[in-house]
Amino acid sequence: MKKFKAGFEFVEKIIFNAGAVVLCIMMIWIFLDVLFRFTMNKPIPGTVELTGEYLMVLIVYLGLSYTLKHDGHVKVVFLYDKFNDQWKMRTTFITNLLATISLLFIAALNFNEFFVYLQYDLRSVGILSYPLAPALLIICLGSLLLSVRLIINMIDIVTEKKAPVHSSISEGESM
Repeated sequence: MKKFKAGFEFVEKIIFNAGAVVLCIMMIWIFLDVLFRFTMNKPIPGTVELTGEYLMVLIVYLGLSYTLKHDGHVKVVFLYDKFNDQWKMRTTFITNLLATISLLFIAALNFNEFFVYLQYDLRSVGILSYPLAPALLIICLGSLLLSVRLIINMIDIVTEKKAPVHSSISEGESM
């Protein structure tokens, strides 16, 4: 299990870094679009479509698993904090299980939809008319990675027999 976990974390980090590179590309692209729009009255064609339908999808879905690993997702813990460790372990396991099932379902649906988009060559309606199918594969990949991370967390809960530690901002602290 340690080798699998180490291998997965290596892949997860590479995919997260790819998302970070895409974020940098998107920032530069939008900056140049705004610059060209206001200085030369010539925006970059397809910026809104490409950033919204591809780059945002890449940024969000490639970072989901890595963010969960580092406990970076938004959560509501006002009841969770009142549970004892046994109940924290149980509720976390159950929510991870339900999330894994949901994410695997989302991944399967997007994978099937990918083939439909590919078969009918569905494209964006904007100026560039690029294929939309690859975005569905990105969603599928991100959902699968997050599912694997949740499964690893569930295995850790069962094997370590302790509740996960969640970081939360206590009253009086600011971000």
